[in-house]
Amino acid sequence: MFNRISTTLLSLIVMTFFNTSNAQMHHHASNGGIEITDPWVRSAPPNAPALGLFMQIHNHSDNAVKLKSVHTAGYGRIELHRTIESDGMMKMVRQDFMPIAAHNQLTLKPGSWHVMLIDPEKVPSMGEVVNIQLNFDNGMQKNIEAKVRKGKMMHHNMHKQQHKH
Repeated sequence: MFNRISTTLLSLIVMTFFNTSNAQMHHHASNGGIEITDPWVRSAPPNAPALGLFMQIHNHSDNAVKLKSVHTAGYGRIELHRTIESDGMMKMVRQDFMPIAAHNQLTLKPGSWHVMLIDPEKVPSMGEVVNIQLNFDNGMQKNIEAKVRKGKMMHHNMHKQQHKH
């Protein structure tokens, strides 16, 4: 009798655990689904013509989304960019959107995907916060605070190695 009660109790505990875990996973995947982590703006000299904005965009939803635009006060214009290699040179290419696959993330970082904050009225100082609005193609908007900090510049070695025969 004791073994039967123990087995039944253990079965109930296991079923409760799986039902709770499954409910939490389902709730997490369907609650809007966009999470922004580590937003930052690269510090620049006071006369800089543009600043880079970087972050990770996590898409926890079941559908792919696109970052369509970014807004913040105090800049002449804001552009979505991607750095690509073309003919041995690294080039920043303006993008119409940034794709984030379902259950995936897009990392905006120097030398890759990034946002350009162009023609600042005043370049923010180290440690200041820039308020940013991200607009996605599914109608979602995310308001974030990006701290101004130092970032490593991307240095690319464009010299091709010469092979001696």
